[in-house]
Amino acid sequence: MQKIHITVLISWLLLLLMILFSSFIAPPSPKAPAFGTPPANIAPDLKAEVFQLLDTKCNVCHRKKNPFRVFSLKNMERNAKRIHQQVFVYKRMPKGDAIKLTDREYQLLKQWLKTQNLPSS
Repeated sequence: MQKIHITVLISWLLLLLMILFSSFIAPPSPKAPAFGTPPANIAPDLKAEVFQLLDTKCNVCHRKKNPFRVFSLKNMERNAKRIHQQVFVYKRMPKGDAIKLTDREYQLLKQWLKTQNLPSS
């Protein structure tokens, strides 16, 4: 019987200590947006313009050779990291000599990618 009282007493003391010391713990920092989640203030015309670029320069080939990587307005943010890697890091896309991005198109794509909360590469 006395063992039960000691266990209850210890439990209450631990609870009390946790409550007292929780005030010394820093509150959690605001959660950063998830990767691939664009900020709410992204200009819709920038997204539309980049999608037009992806559709005319990327989807032309992807539809034929890689149908699982066809870009849409719904999936382009989810693919932002891969787009960045393939175009700017590995320089694999666009493939071949038939389709090239202009300097303005590269800058437009870079501008949009900056809005995508990508982790540093």
